[in-house]
Amino acid sequence: MKGEDMTLLQDALACPRCIISVIGDHAGEGVDVIFKRKIADIKKTGKTFWLVKSYKSRPAQVQEICQLPPTYTIFIKPLRQGGARATINNDAAREYYIDEKKTWFRLPAGLSPVTGKLDAGTTALVFDMLTTSVSGTIELWRYADFSDEQKTVKFRQGCSTVCAILSSHPKRMKSQCREIVAVAKFTEPYGVWLR
Repeated sequence: MKGEDMTLLQDALACPRCIISVIGDHAGEGVDVIFKRKIADIKKTGKTFWLVKSYKSRPAQVQEICQLPPTYTIFIKPLRQGGARATINNDAAREYYIDEKKTWFRLPAGLSPVTGKLDAGTTALVFDMLTTSVSGTIELWRYADFSDEQKTVKFRQGCSTVCAILSSHPKRMKSQCREIVAVAKFTEPYGVWLR
């Protein structure tokens, strides 16, 4: 593991707020291929857009959690093999908007396809750093739901990406440790809607 990759992981785990995302295959691509493509996007265009369909990581929440940068996304393995359902849609987004003004902007030229099921609820996270050269685990018991600190972080269908905050909460998930697959750092505009 390279020094800067380890530092990125350490910074993400020490940050009081983050986004945690259960990773799985997407639109016919395996996880390794997706990460390589997104890392290449950052090298080429300075950022990448990561499509998300989770009601616990809407753009307004993501932008709020990123108000005190740096903020990170920690990608983790599912609890069990096949636990993250593979997305089969591969519609390609072309534009994004940042806020309720709904001013649409073209995705950066040279960006690889941002694919998935495109509808009114399709969003993306925006990163300027991403590494898979990490090893370690995250203790989910250390995190609470960003929108309600009285609730624990929970993953389920339609909610595989959550905004989280460090907290010692008395209620616990059954399995507290998950393997970390990758870490990404946010860049402006942090969270967007796609079409």
